[in-house]
Amino acid sequence: METIDHDYRNMRRGFRLRLLLTLIIAGVALSLSAQRRVTPVNPAAPGTSPKVEREKRVDRSRLVEMQDVNGNTILVDTVTGSEFKDSTMLAAPPKMEYPLLHSVTVGVNLWNPLMRAFGQHYGLGDVWGEVSLHNRYFPFFAIGFDNCSDTPDDSNFTFKTPVSPYFKIGASYNFFYNSNPDYKLQMGLRYGFTSYKWSAEDITVDEGYWDDPSHFSILNQKSTAGYIEVTFGVKVRILKNWSLGWNIIYHSIMHETKNPLGEPMFIPGYGKRGSSMTGNFSLMYTLPINKKKTTEVNTLTDETEE
Repeated sequence: METIDHDYRNMRRGFRLRLLLTLIIAGVALSLSAQRRVTPVNPAAPGTSPKVEREKRVDRSRLVEMQDVNGNTILVDTVTGSEFKDSTMLAAPPKMEYPLLHSVTVGVNLWNPLMRAFGQHYGLGDVWGEVSLHNRYFPFFAIGFDNCSDTPDDSNFTFKTPVSPYFKIGASYNFFYNSNPDYKLQMGLRYGFTSYKWSAEDITVDEGYWDDPSHFSILNQKSTAGYIEVTFGVKVRILKNWSLGWNIIYHSIMHETKNPLGEPMFIPGYGKRGSSMTGNFSLMYTLPINKKKTTEVNTLTDETEE
């Protein structure tokens, strides 16, 4: 009986010991699990690290000035070899040396009168004006008159246009805007428009079999046309406020009146159809607006060039 009681007590003691060990092990496991349940920190995406960290990587005590192949000043990190541009050494954009309202120029286009002296049978001329803004931008306006009476070689008609007006509006850009305004290298864009009448007279049609040609005329056809011009030219002062200017002009017809009898050979202000290039030669007079300011800038410019 005593033996049974002793075995029973030993069994209860062993059960308690195993239960205690089990609780201890479970407690340790829960503690370790709790330590692992720390809110994770997502790593920053590549290239999005704070500016503070990136700035710390550049030690300004290690930077030295050097010249690149183009002669520009750069900063080089002597440790990493990284190159940086010093913003304080970057060239500032050139300012406008001349005032906003700088001058007004009026001119006379002498191209067609000169060409008539060499046998051209069309064209009269125009007068034009432009305003100088900072000696850089030049709004432009022209009004002119043209006529034509021409019998082309190997043709069977005479084309005629009475004296007709045309208008042009546009602007040009001076590449030498901070230099002496007596000299310009410029490029421009213009739109021209005209409303006119034209006739094709003495049109001859051979009758072939009977060898008896017939004659007729197409008279007083009304037409309008719009065209665009791209100009490239120079201006040179010749005496006081007088200058000469030359332009090479590329032009193209944008729109015109359709006529079932055909297209006119000549368009006022444009010239003969079929030629995409023409020219311009002008005598001009310039009226300074801010003369004192212009004189000061010209004096400084001349001293710098010397």
